[in-house]
Amino acid sequence: MTAPPGAGTRADVERWLLRRGVPHLIDGYDPREDVLVRLRPLLVVLFVLGMALALRPSWPWWGRGLAALAGVALVIAAYVLLNLARGRPAAHRPERVGFTEAALLVLAPAAVDALLGGGLRETVGIAAGALVIAVAGYALTSLGILSLLVHLGRAALEGLAETAAVAARAMPLMLAVLLFLFLASEVWETLGTVEGWRFGAVFAAFAVLGAGVLVGALRPERRALLAPRPGDEARRRALATPAAPLVGDGDPPPPPALTRMQRVNVTVAMLTSLGVRVVAVGAAVGLFFLLFGLLVMTPETTAAWTGQTTAELPVLADVQTARGRIVLSEPLVRASILLGAFAAVYFAVAAVGDDRNRREFVDDELERLHGVMAAWLYYRAGPRPPS
Repeated sequence: MTAPPGAGTRADVERWLLRRGVPHLIDGYDPREDVLVRLRPLLVVLFVLGMALALRPSWPWWGRGLAALAGVALVIAAYVLLNLARGRPAAHRPERVGFTEAALLVLAPAAVDALLGGGLRETVGIAAGALVIAVAGYALTSLGILSLLVHLGRAALEGLAETAAVAARAMPLMLAVLLFLFLASEVWETLGTVEGWRFGAVFAAFAVLGAGVLVGALRPERRALLAPRPGDEARRRALATPAAPLVGDGDPPPPPALTRMQRVNVTVAMLTSLGVRVVAVGAAVGLFFLLFGLLVMTPETTAAWTGQTTAELPVLADVQTARGRIVLSEPLVRASILLGAFAAVYFAVAAVGDDRNRREFVDDELERLHGVMAAWLYYRAGPRPPS
């Protein structure tokens, strides 16, 4: 059977758009159809892990086995009721994975825990943890973030090379300040003792602040990306993409305004690519302070600066050498991570606040995304295979 004209080309462009982290630019893209099906392995893993948390370790093996079977039976019963409610046969196998089916699988362990007499805090914890992981997996996949990170490849290495040059100009003074702070006991009293949800909240605040800096500073560039226009530049860029066979003699018609999800998707793709570079700088700074701390921070000093005794100091690794002990402590790890996160935010500000740094930091990524939007112009205007 002969394929419809342009069918292979459109499929090639769609796969290319997916690898570039903009699946919402694909015609007919439905996250429920295209994402939840791919997330089925994750949903099954969440169900298994949730059941493992719900089962009581003190029970005999056969008791835990019966409880696990009860969890599976609960999921099957829920699907049967869902089929009946939708007017389908009770044993009808789901042809697609929707949000309802996914929620049943994710929340079933919490329901089993409640039926087994688990406390409210434990049951809510199991449900909340599973939901957070499932929603994060859905967001990362539906917006193409995972695919973009996997396929950045050479572009990421080239971008990191440019980033290193920008960091070499922008970061020396900040590194000197951070080094001074690292050797101040007051900083260890604060950063070294932040743990649990507070540590996560502080780290998340740095991440949100860095993303906000990039979005706010790059507003003109983002507006240009979200309003692509046909012309010679678009033609030149599209010819360097898999959409080249769709480029004809004339320009495609001006496209309609992007939908809200398409605008979000393009913005997230830009932030992801640039964010990788910012994170790389923060990770390098955090690693530097971690290694530096291993050399200069003794257990006695760390304990004194964090208000603990040496016996109370949480130690992750302790190596005895001929020159003395090298101790990797939790306060050292926390302080290094948070100083690295602070350095990443500072680098984001410095990278987009100076014209030369801005050009070196974002120009190649903006050109890549302009190529994506040019390919989308011709893809959208090209021949469509019959439905």
